[in-house]
Amino acid sequence: MEIMDINDITRKVNLLFKKRFKTKFLLLVSGPLLASLVFLTDYFILPERQITDVLAYGENVRIPQSAGGTSVRTSKSLGYKYITATNLKFSTLGTPIRSAEVTLTVTPLLKTVKTVDTSKKTIPLASGFNGLNQVLLILCDSVILISILYVFLSKTITENARLNLVFCNMFLLAIWTYALLLY
Repeated sequence: MEIMDINDITRKVNLLFKKRFKTKFLLLVSGPLLASLVFLTDYFILPERQITDVLAYGENVRIPQSAGGTSVRTSKSLGYKYITATNLKFSTLGTPIRSAEVTLTVTPLLKTVKTVDTSKKTIPLASGFNGLNQVLLILCDSVILISILYVFLSKTITENARLNLVFCNMFLLAIWTYALLLY
């Protein structure tokens, strides 16, 4: 099997988008844009549900770090990942949940956990539309909208601009998809 280099990939992508670029580009970015609109509608517009659930699994999320420029590796606690008995998943930053029973605010369509309440307090979340996912969603949607505006307002689009638009959007979408799957 022959291994393709980056020039072959660039040439094939360029040939794919050479004719009818505006239509093909709109089809490329419309899927992620519509998916994010469904997510935002589910999160902000549709009525949420309150669920009382039991934590079935909790894990400390640790990241490695070096100790003061030496070769000694230590780990630092970043937060906690939890899974409930009804298979809802969420994560917190630095705040462990001590009680087994929690009250969750959940979106109806995608079952995204919006808030977690224990008997004592409300726990801030790092998952869902919080933290990294929020930043990536806003960044990706902004880049997609700016790209769509550029494509439809430009009379001619050079080969370099066409490749930049395609690869930039594909790269950001790959990062955002990875973050959604990871968190």
